[in-house]
Amino acid sequence: MRKTLLIAAAALASSVISSQAGVYSQNIVGYANIPTPNAGVNYLISVPFTIGVSNGANEVFGSTLADFSQILLWSPTAAGYTTYQTDSTSPTGWDDANFSPIAPPVLPVGQGFFLIPSASHVTNTFAGAVAVNVGTNSSISLPNAGVNYLVGELVPYAGSVTNGTSSGGGVNLNGFADFTQVLIWDPIAAGYTTFQTDSTSPTMWDDANFSPIAPPSLSVGQGFFIIPSASGAKWTQGL
Repeated sequence: MRKTLLIAAAALASSVISSQAGVYSQNIVGYANIPTPNAGVNYLISVPFTIGVSNGANEVFGSTLADFSQILLWSPTAAGYTTYQTDSTSPTGWDDANFSPIAPPVLPVGQGFFLIPSASHVTNTFAGAVAVNVGTNSSISLPNAGVNYLVGELVPYAGSVTNGTSSGGGVNLNGFADFTQVLIWDPIAAGYTTFQTDSTSPTMWDDANFSPIAPPSLSVGQGFFIIPSASGAKWTQGL
């Protein structure tokens, strides 16, 4: 599996780390540039790092978004979106869909969301700590079969999503029941490409018509939907 971990620097308890000696930092920090270049286009992204106190949008974006840029948060229970809009005249810096002040949305690592910039040529620079410490892992629970969960990666890996018996530390859906779906959003075509896990496929993946297809590929800071085909699913990523 080809994969990349985007890490710019490590915040170390000591000034020297020896990987050969098996000594690692527990607090890795990094940054990622996520372009959302065109005004009015829906971009499905996620925040790849822990930022500030709460990962609130005010901490994540600061003042980089033009007024009335929108963030859409998905509720898997209600199967609908809540709209937040930037507004420099609002006491909170954010409005709801009716332009009434609202608390900034919280954008935790592992949650995907739509960003619709109101101005062109926006590049979002996210800088913070990797949410998973070296030598550990973290999980996202996707409890109900057939429900659309809008997620992001817990660790900032890029590359193909594997569906096999070895995670290799990357993006892996091993353990999900066959025909769990991954929906990848295309902001230009404004539509999804469907990938389905299939242990009988030579690639371990099928397209929407159950024909073998190359595995989906993710970039750092990309959001996507997972629709588990069985209840009790849990997606675990480690570092």
